[in-house]
Amino acid sequence: MKAVETTFAALFQTEGNQWHYHIPKFQREYTWGKSNWSKLIEDIYENDPGHYMGSVICVNDHAELGPLDELISELVDGQQRFTTVSLLLMAIYKKYKFILPIEDEDLLGDEDYKETLTSIRKKLIKRNKILPAGKIPFGGYKDNGHVYFLRVQPSSQFNNLEDYRYILSELELIGKVDRPKNCGNRLIYKTYIYFVNQIPEDRKGLDELIDRINRLSFIHISEASQSKAFTLFETLNYRGVPLTAIDIIKNKMLSTMERKHNVNIDLSFEKWQELLKNLPSHEDQDRFLRQFYNAFKHTAKIKVDKVPKATSSTLIKIYESLIHKNAQWIFNELIEKAEIYNQLIEPEEYKETPLVRALVDLSRISASAAYTFLLYLFSLDEEQLESKDLKLKVVNLFCKYYFRRNVTDFPNTRDIDAINIDLIEKCAHSLAKHEVLTYEAIESWLLKGRGKPSNLETLVEYLSDNLYYSNEGMARYVLAKLDETAHTREYKPELWERNEKGIFVWTVEHVFPQGKNIPKEWVKMIANGNVEKASEIQDEWVHCIGNLTLSGYNSKLSNYSFDKKQAKAEANIFGKKLKIGYQNGLAINNIEFEVGKRSYSLATTPSWTAQLIKARNDRMVELLAKLFSFKGERYIPTP
Repeated sequence: MKAVETTFAALFQTEGNQWHYHIPKFQREYTWGKSNWSKLIEDIYENDPGHYMGSVICVNDHAELGPLDELISELVDGQQRFTTVSLLLMAIYKKYKFILPIEDEDLLGDEDYKETLTSIRKKLIKRNKILPAGKIPFGGYKDNGHVYFLRVQPSSQFNNLEDYRYILSELELIGKVDRPKNCGNRLIYKTYIYFVNQIPEDRKGLDELIDRINRLSFIHISEASQSKAFTLFETLNYRGVPLTAIDIIKNKMLSTMERKHNVNIDLSFEKWQELLKNLPSHEDQDRFLRQFYNAFKHTAKIKVDKVPKATSSTLIKIYESLIHKNAQWIFNELIEKAEIYNQLIEPEEYKETPLVRALVDLSRISASAAYTFLLYLFSLDEEQLESKDLKLKVVNLFCKYYFRRNVTDFPNTRDIDAINIDLIEKCAHSLAKHEVLTYEAIESWLLKGRGKPSNLETLVEYLSDNLYYSNEGMARYVLAKLDETAHTREYKPELWERNEKGIFVWTVEHVFPQGKNIPKEWVKMIANGNVEKASEIQDEWVHCIGNLTLSGYNSKLSNYSFDKKQAKAEANIFGKKLKIGYQNGLAINNIEFEVGKRSYSLATTPSWTAQLIKARNDRMVELLAKLFSFKGERYIPTP
């Protein structure tokens, strides 16, 4: 085994002998989704340059290389990261080559600009000279008399390699490739488009992003055989719990309390345990420390010079400084604010009120970024607020805001902390003038300032697409929300209930099955027996909310015929009798939609076709647009 710490730029060097990282054909397909893409962008921007990305394991068994051979490594561990970063580079290349010159034609003669383009290209592909007739080296493929090597070559599973090559073709990095059928509905192309929409538009911003990517840090491990590589992979993935930032901060806090404030370390430890009771997981603890600083850094006691906001890489520096200033005061502040924070992250543990229900809803949207502002707001005295229901109104506002942000990916993840900090500073400035905080002011600052959300039409566009494919969590949320907010619900189960293992009792059910082998009865119903047509309909519509409902977890249900799914009475799910057929009385199964001036619902329609899926999808999107519109917005469906 050979292990070295290195950078992305070094792993993808562009001069001399170049390593290419190919994922074996038998490996699973690319699986990273929106939360992973968003986290990658966040990690790149939120941390200091040189952010550690973990280890990658390669197999390199080429003892001897011929004159035309390239350095091909099989990637055993690192497929998701390398593929994703490569797609991010493609998005940068698109903007660099096709967008920037439109705004500044002089760029085409700029040597630095051309050098950057070349550097990105060489991290994506290598093109060798014309080859002797019929000679194609291992790992390459021939095209118009040249041979190409992909620096990262995805698995061929689920059209990954085909879609990846198409993007390279679209960028004119390789020869023309026909657009694969339904490419836009699969993860490779969706990842690429996500990054195109997320990364900066200007050259300075793109150059900074390129620099941060090049400096990403990896541990590169190479083995001579597959068996050794897989053994190592299993060993590395059987990890214990590493020492976290909060552990280091705790040690600093307790030792300082004893040394400077003469507090017995056992007493300090008991107080620290009190803090941790309100922050049950390492993720909660790390996020609390970051959001505490960002929420209160506008005060002189909290602000640390030259640290505009807390990130994972600045956390220890911040708290070392605060502990050095006054360990006893900051310790008490953290304990007090952690108790408030617990109300935000575990609202289910508190007596049910409208505010608690709203906080539960916010948690289901995965809107933890909102806790920065809410920690600040919930820490204020009641007399600083215009009314007793201000907190409830703000949480409901945030439910709409973060739902729209999570569906549309706008504002960008990297801007969310700054949006919260700006909002807090505006509130603090208002209170400094002895004004009370009003809902109207908070709403205006949030929706009209730098945090202005995407418009309602954009939300509708995203909701109308294959929402489950791009954001499974939001798809589940909208289904439950539509059911819970219905005026009439014959059947009212707890749709967010989990079993003793933490698994949802009610899960997302695809009406038209999502499996690759479409059952014959479904091919007949949806495409008159045409398998190819059925596959096309599946790619276009299977993951849209119009083809989704909620059902008690049942692995067999998905392969049933439509009439059987519709009529199925009940099933024993995790020891509970649940009504799971589409005629069970759930409101989402009774949403009415029109086709040809006739009214249908999932519970009553005699069949299931693309036309019916689209009609139900349009109706559900219309209902959601009304539910998540802001004051002054109105959605008018296209006839």
